[in-house]
Amino acid sequence: MLSIIIPAHNEENYIEHCLRSIKNQRETDAEIIVICDSCTDKTKEIAKKYTKKVFKIKKKNVSAARNYGANKAKGDVLVFLDADCTSAANLLSEINKAINKGYVGGVTKTKPLENLWKAGMLWTVGNFFRHFFIAASGMLFCKTTAFTGYDESRHLAEDTDLILKLKKKGKMKYITNSFIKTSSRRLEAEGYCWTIFRQFSAFFTKTKKGYEE
Repeated sequence: MLSIIIPAHNEENYIEHCLRSIKNQRETDAEIIVICDSCTDKTKEIAKKYTKKVFKIKKKNVSAARNYGANKAKGDVLVFLDADCTSAANLLSEINKAINKGYVGGVTKTKPLENLWKAGMLWTVGNFFRHFFIAASGMLFCKTTAFTGYDESRHLAEDTDLILKLKKKGKMKYITNSFIKTSSRRLEAEGYCWTIFRQFSAFFTKTKKGYEE
């Protein structure tokens, strides 16, 4: 079984699209876990329409929310999905195939949720480089037995840190025949170059400042 873990901070405008895309998956043996971290909107109420496993934590920290969800998970595979993402209908079945072939974890292609040419170009370039450097953007999966936890001191580049740890445990898979769509709102709000630079530098600096709300 797969456990889909979704951290969400005030995502009432996106969470339903995310959860609906999971419900439309071809793979049905999956549980959905939503962790509302310091939400002050209707995220929790919307999530409860799709799953009974909705939890609320007061610590506004995406890594802490993911770790909390992992502790509540019952599945053999953990799938960490951002709340502002939607997934292709074959994503979970492709994850299962990768795990059955012996991969310890992996990522998939990313596309923009909005119709923005700049975001489309960025994700196209990013998808190309994932053939050489495994990197997550909105979704990451791994075997439960391989998961050592997210570093809660990291507020950016936490996925990169976890991927490096997973690589020490086995092979990582880049799924190319499925995808997720993710919102480009932060790229638009903070600037494309600045956002990419912050992500890259955050891995080395362990910055305590995350994304702007």
